[in-house]
Amino acid sequence: MRTKAYLVPTSPASSRVTKTTRKRRKLWRVSSETDLEPFIKEILDKWKICHNREAAASSSKPTLDVEVQLAKLLEGQKLATKEERAYTEEERRIKEQILSQYSQLSESEHDDDDEEGAASSSDPKLVKNTNVADVLALAKEKREQARLESQQKKEKDKQDREKQRQLREEKKEKRKTVKGERRR
Repeated sequence: MRTKAYLVPTSPASSRVTKTTRKRRKLWRVSSETDLEPFIKEILDKWKICHNREAAASSSKPTLDVEVQLAKLLEGQKLATKEERAYTEEERRIKEQILSQYSQLSESEHDDDDEEGAASSSDPKLVKNTNVADVLALAKEKREQARLESQQKKEKDKQDREKQRQLREEKKEKRKTVKGERRR
């Protein structure tokens, strides 16, 4: 492909367009159009080939209905079912004993257990849950410790202030004695 550079006129006399300049421009346009025609034709041919391939590929794919596809997917999936377990006589008897043991508790026993905790039960291995009491005792201990530390700090601050006051008094006395000695 040919390209042609145009010169920009620098003087007013050269700004005129002559017949020869017009002819050159026309020839250039004609020649550039003829140079582009093979490229344009090649691009269009390739586009047609690609477009024909896409049309052939899309026509070969059968379009299925969404409901048909959904039905095929559901057929392939296994439905979840719950199987009933068959218990043996011994297992059934044990289960009934456990349930009867819990159903025999009276209302008074429920109330006692809530108030006293697990320590009152007949099983000595069970220990009363003392988490709440432990947390409260720990909080009380921390408060007491903080109170003692605060009291000690107040006493120390009071002693420091007393020492500073005594030092100021001693400095005053020293200044007075030094001034008195100077005057003598």
